[in-house]
Amino acid sequence: MRILYDLIKIINNFKMKNILKHLKTSLGLISFTLIFISCDADVEIDRSFDEIVSAQPTIIAFTPQSASVLEEVIIEGTNLNFVTKAFIGNVETKITQRVNGQELRIQVAPEASNGPIKLVTQAGMETTSDLELGVEYPMPNITSEIPNESVVNKNIVLEGENMEVITKVTFGESEGIIEFKGTQSIVVKTPNNSNSPLDLKIWYYSPQGEVSENLTSSYAIVIPKPKVSAWPGMMSRYQDITVAGENMNLVDSVFIGGFYTPVLSASATNISFEAPGELNTGYHNITFKYAEVEEITEENIPYINGELEVFYDWDNYTEEVVDIDLGKDPLATHQLNGAVPQPPLPQGNSYYHLEMGTPTGSTIAKIKVHETTNNPTWVNILDDGNYNNNPVLHMWVNTEGTDPALKIYIGGTGSDNRRELRGGNLGNGDDWKLIAVKLKGFIPSIDAVGSVMEFRFNTGSGAEEFPVILNMDWIIVTDRVLTEFGAVDVTDEFKDAG
Repeated sequence: MRILYDLIKIINNFKMKNILKHLKTSLGLISFTLIFISCDADVEIDRSFDEIVSAQPTIIAFTPQSASVLEEVIIEGTNLNFVTKAFIGNVETKITQRVNGQELRIQVAPEASNGPIKLVTQAGMETTSDLELGVEYPMPNITSEIPNESVVNKNIVLEGENMEVITKVTFGESEGIIEFKGTQSIVVKTPNNSNSPLDLKIWYYSPQGEVSENLTSSYAIVIPKPKVSAWPGMMSRYQDITVAGENMNLVDSVFIGGFYTPVLSASATNISFEAPGELNTGYHNITFKYAEVEEITEENIPYINGELEVFYDWDNYTEEVVDIDLGKDPLATHQLNGAVPQPPLPQGNSYYHLEMGTPTGSTIAKIKVHETTNNPTWVNILDDGNYNNNPVLHMWVNTEGTDPALKIYIGGTGSDNRRELRGGNLGNGDDWKLIAVKLKGFIPSIDAVGSVMEFRFNTGSGAEEFPVILNMDWIIVTDRVLTEFGAVDVTDEFKDAG
C-alpha cells in the first residue's frame, strides 16, 4: 500500500510529460518488491513447517488419573497434533483422536499396567508424563439370563456391568462378531459351529493377561438345514439349473460332479446356478454345502453337455396333445400312464400311453408339433449353425412287445415329406428304448422344417395281435446322439420317403 501511495504522489507532483517515465520506474519498483517478498515468504514457510513438525511435544495433564482397560484418556499439552505413537509404560496403546495441538485422546491397551504416558512424534520427538497413569482391571458382571442356544448368524444380547471390558465372546472354538458393546450390554453375532453342545465364554484382561469366564458348557448353535423339495430331472449346458425348497439361501456353495459352480441367485424358496464347463455328458451328483461343514447330495442327475430343446414331456402336457382318429380306429384309447413304470430319465410323473385296436396303415394318432408344442424353436431345427449342424431327435418308446409304426413328417404332409419306422426297430421288448434320429438329410429334399412337423402312429395293416401299444415320453432335440444314456441311432432304419 505504501508503494501505491508514493506512485499517486509522483503523478500529482510532476508535469504530464514526466508521468510515463515515473510510472515505468514505479512499476519496476513494484515488480522487484513483489518478487523479493514472494521469495522471502517461501523461505519463511519452509522454515516454519520444519519447525512445527520438529517441535517438542509436552504433556501438561491427563484425565482421568486412573483408568480401566479400554477406557479413553484425555491428554492436554502442546504440539500434540504430530504425535504418532502413544505408550503407557512400555505398552503401545491406541490413539483414538488428535483433537488439535493441545488435546490428544488415547485408549488404555488391555495389556497395559501402571506407568507414565509417553508420546512420540513423526520426527522422533518424545515426551513423558511426570505422573503415572493407574490402570484398573474391572471384571465384567453379567446380570441377564444366559441363553441356552441361538441360530447361526443371529445376535445374542448379554447385559450386566463393566461389559465394555469384554474383548471377545467365544462359542466353543469359534469367535462371535461383536456388533455392539457398551458399559451395560454387549451384542454378539452367533458364529457357525456344528459341535454343540459347547462352551460359551466371555474374555477380558486381568493383571495376569487375558482370561475367560465360562458362562455355560451346554450351549447349542442351531444351524437351519436347507430342505430340497424338487431336484432337477435333467441338466444341460445352456440352461440355468433351479432347485426349489426351503432355506435355500443358506446354501454356501454348489458342486456338480465334484466341480464348483457359482450361485447365480438364491432366495428362501429356490437357488439357481449353471453347470460347470468341465462337466461331461452323463450322470452327476449335485452337492450343496451349508454351514461350512454340512452337505446335501442328490445322486445321478443326468446332464447333457450340449444344446437341448425339450418339445414334449408329458409331465407338462395332457394326452389331448395327441389327436386320435376314431373313424380309422374306433377302439383307440389314450391316457397318461399305463402299466409300465416311468422312463429311466428324466425323473417324471407321466408319460403318454396309446392303445390301438384296428389293423390299418392309416394314421390313428397324430402329434402336430407345429400346432401343439409350447416350444417354438421346432421351425429352426435344420437351420445352419443350430445344434452344431447336427440336430438329433430323441424320444423314449415302449411298445410292450407289440408292433406299431411311426411316421415322421417334415416340411409338409405329402409322401415326399415322410419316413417310416416299423417293428422291432421301434420297440425294445417290454423295456423302454431311447431312439435317436439324425435330422440333417433325414428327408433328402428338405433343408428347412418349413411349416409342418408331425409324428403319426398306426398299427400297420398286417397286425394280428391287439391292442397295439405305444408308450412315449421326452421328445427332444440335441446336438449329438446321447449314447451315455443308452440312446440307439435308428436313422438308417427308417424307410425312404415315398
